[in-house]
Amino acid sequence: MAVEEEGLRVFQSVRIKIGEAKNLPTYPGPNKMRDCYCTVNLDQEEVFRTKIVEKSLCPFYGEDFYCEIPRTFRHLSFYIFDRDVFRRDSIIGKVAIQKEDLQKYHNRDTWFQLQHVDADSEVQGKVHLELRLSEVITDTGVVCHKLATRVLECQGLPIVNGQCDPYATVTLAGPSRQVLQIQELPF
Repeated sequence: MAVEEEGLRVFQSVRIKIGEAKNLPTYPGPNKMRDCYCTVNLDQEEVFRTKIVEKSLCPFYGEDFYCEIPRTFRHLSFYIFDRDVFRRDSIIGKVAIQKEDLQKYHNRDTWFQLQHVDADSEVQGKVHLELRLSEVITDTGVVCHKLATRVLECQGLPIVNGQCDPYATVTLAGPSRQVLQIQELPF
């Protein structure tokens, strides 16, 4: 990433050596072994992928990766995937390092504990909404409420495979506590 500081142009880059993973959980099928690969992500954008190591619970990658950082980011993340030829590849776990903490690991060989990945842990970004609640009187004289929702802007959404495909779901809980999903809308 090029940053202008008092007439100087500062470039940031990262060099990563991806060694190995060990003691991965067994596959829940008869084979028990996994076909694993590792991805390197800046926030949610994949910037590197290792080769696939087949039939191993302790895959050795031994790969180096270097790139200039094209933009600001908050987390450098490593995801370990199990390749599945019939379905979508499944995430075994991840390691996320905040940008401010990267210097701690400079020129150090470090083992990191893999963290569980679920949909909630992967939520990121901000949304700018406009909400309008109005009272409406029907033809029969009943007072109802009308909710209008508009998505004005989103920032910091995850980018997967160079694409971002966001949508919004509006959910409303009425006085009876009955939840009503209104509509899913692409931006």
